[in-house]
Amino acid sequence: MSAGGTTTRNRVRRDWPRGTQWADLGLLVVLLALALSGLGSSFTGWGFALVGTLGVLLGVASTLVVRAYRLPLVAAVVLVVAIFFLLGGPLTLRSTGDTAFVPGPGTLGELADQALFGWKDMLTTLPPVDGDGPLLVLPWALGLAGGLLGAWAQFVRTSRSWVTALLPVLVAAAVLLVVILVGVQHPASLLLQGAGFAAVALGWLALRERRESASVRGGRRTPVRAAAGVAVLAVAASAAIPVANAVLGDDAERVVLRDHVTPPFDIGRYPSPLASFRNYVDLKGRKEPLNVHDRELFRVTGAAPGTRIRLAALDAWDGLVYGATNDPLADEGGDGFQRVSSVIDNPMDGDRVEVRVTVGEGYSGVWLPTVGGLQSMRFERGDADGKKETFRYNLATSTAVVPGGVHPGDVYSFEAVLPDDEVTPDSTPSSLVRGLGENTGFLDRVRDKWTEDATTPMARVFAVAKRLRTEGRYSDGVRKAERSYFPGHGLKRLSDGFVNADPMVGNDEQYAAAMALLANKLGVPARVVLGAVLEEDGVVEGRDVQAWVELRVADGSWRTLPTEEFMSDRPPSEQQPQTREPMSGTVVPPPAPVPPPSDLGEAAASDLRARMQQEEKEEKEDEEKSTGLPAWVGFVARYVGLPLLLLGALLGSVIGAKAWRRRRRRSSPATSARFVGAWRELVDHARDLGQPVPLGPTVTRREQSGAIDSDRAPALARRADGFVFGPRVPLEDEAADFWAVVDEERRTMSQGVGRRARILAAISPVTFLPGAGRRRRRG
Repeated sequence: MSAGGTTTRNRVRRDWPRGTQWADLGLLVVLLALALSGLGSSFTGWGFALVGTLGVLLGVASTLVVRAYRLPLVAAVVLVVAIFFLLGGPLTLRSTGDTAFVPGPGTLGELADQALFGWKDMLTTLPPVDGDGPLLVLPWALGLAGGLLGAWAQFVRTSRSWVTALLPVLVAAAVLLVVILVGVQHPASLLLQGAGFAAVALGWLALRERRESASVRGGRRTPVRAAAGVAVLAVAASAAIPVANAVLGDDAERVVLRDHVTPPFDIGRYPSPLASFRNYVDLKGRKEPLNVHDRELFRVTGAAPGTRIRLAALDAWDGLVYGATNDPLADEGGDGFQRVSSVIDNPMDGDRVEVRVTVGEGYSGVWLPTVGGLQSMRFERGDADGKKETFRYNLATSTAVVPGGVHPGDVYSFEAVLPDDEVTPDSTPSSLVRGLGENTGFLDRVRDKWTEDATTPMARVFAVAKRLRTEGRYSDGVRKAERSYFPGHGLKRLSDGFVNADPMVGNDEQYAAAMALLANKLGVPARVVLGAVLEEDGVVEGRDVQAWVELRVADGSWRTLPTEEFMSDRPPSEQQPQTREPMSGTVVPPPAPVPPPSDLGEAAASDLRARMQQEEKEEKEDEEKSTGLPAWVGFVARYVGLPLLLLGALLGSVIGAKAWRRRRRRSSPATSARFVGAWRELVDHARDLGQPVPLGPTVTRREQSGAIDSDRAPALARRADGFVFGPRVPLEDEAADFWAVVDEERRTMSQGVGRRARILAAISPVTFLPGAGRRRRRG
């Protein structure tokens, strides 16, 4: 206290960055922002860049605050985790509603789920994904982690200047690597992600190494040298891309994880809608609950009359049914039915239309009516968020699926492109055809017989279509005299019951399936499409549903072979053939072990949901039987056990690192160094217990002993000085005895505190942090 009665207070100076350290932090933010820019081809808009860069800034700020108060790295990690959950909702989950702005259980659970498994959703969703959807958690988490680790690495000092300079650059490079792995084949910008990142990284690395290297600190910095360095970096960065292309080739592909991940969606679990075609036919007064011939299926606005509304494109025949698959032709790319966002990357030439569909009382099921090639999709009414989350689209077949099903009253809208759809006998077909297998041999005779006069593959296809139309007869098998014409398009129905029958009778189901198989037999890729042609009023009823065939031409596009080209409209003769073998077994079931339900009508939807629930129940029961444990045990192990295991591994690594350090100190080659190591072990133990022991090159062991809460510490400090600076080389037995005394004193110090303090001391990483607790020099 002074004479005036005032008290002098010593302010604790915070360890904030100074001078060039702020410049380093700025370059770190720039480098991480360039790395995150690689997600530009994965997201719509630039919201991901704002969220990711904000994460970088907050991660850096967390590190600076923790360093200023001289806290360990684990404190920065805790602070970043708190920021992730508190701000993650309003920044990344805005599309889920107003609840995202409140860190409630739902918001926190969604953030945790996206942090752990969001990368799977990213890899199984067709890019670009929604720029305001929950997948924004990925750039948010990457930004926070990159800013935290990069800023902390910037202040780490090692004995080698180049290692010190390299550490923060390695963190930014690791973020860039993650961005590339979860990204797409084509980078958002080679200039930014390649040349820009390389130029900034190399320039920053050179500047840091020059500052850290003691041999060049006396060097003079001139504008000429700086300009020359910038010029060299610019030339190197601009030459990197052409040199890489020359070495790797223009067709070199990036290694991205989505190319090695199979989307977890099996379209084969849903029955083929073509097998339920009899639900659309006129029953001539008879009533069946699944029949929707006279009912409104959906109402379409925005598309011109004559537009083809497609329900499903069926691209594979297995001898039983024509069904949709996840296996496009080799050059069509894609991974079958993929998750997509509201904007779909589907390049296509043609007329652009904006369409709105209202589902009517007669339609329900998983197949979503669309037109052309989708460019975007918005669900407006009827569990819009749920449908948006589960919606799947197949780029190769232009088929959309909502696994939870659409129901009467649902409303959705989309943008689509209507491509050129004209095909003629002069069109050149694609040369790539899907293999048909051995069960199509029944088509060989009619193929050769019906195409004798045609010379080109496409001309032969049209010749087959003409023979089907002129020699065939049309019947839905409804009238009493025609009930012997059974439904189905399996092997027996198409062979003995259609192309080899006399007369050849069927409806859209048989004609389209036979036409597509024959076209493939002729070397022209073909598939069956179930849909409808839009009328003037925009209303589609069950009577409007038909099946047609699409053929693939040389440019890779699919063109429609209209139903009227290959299907007869003449009814069969009322006089039945004398002998007709019953078509038992030709009513083809879907791949599932239950009869194929209709994809239209309320009963069909309920049947589908019941079957899916039963399958899920059976899978859960099988899992419990195989493991002998209830399902909740697996849930707990996944969401609780895994994080605890990771935490245990982290804490165990700290304990293991201390044991390894202790062993290295105890077995040092120089005997005098063993005394130094034993004393450092005592000092580190005191620091782990929370005692403020000073460090630094100017601090002596005797000064340190005064800060250690141990009666024997001063004597041990003098004894260590005596052996280290004494006139003779100490013996190994003396070093072993000194270590034994230090170990005993460490145990005594631990016994003097509570159990909680001992546990925290064991897992504390404070003694591994360079400079923590170091005495500040006065100057």
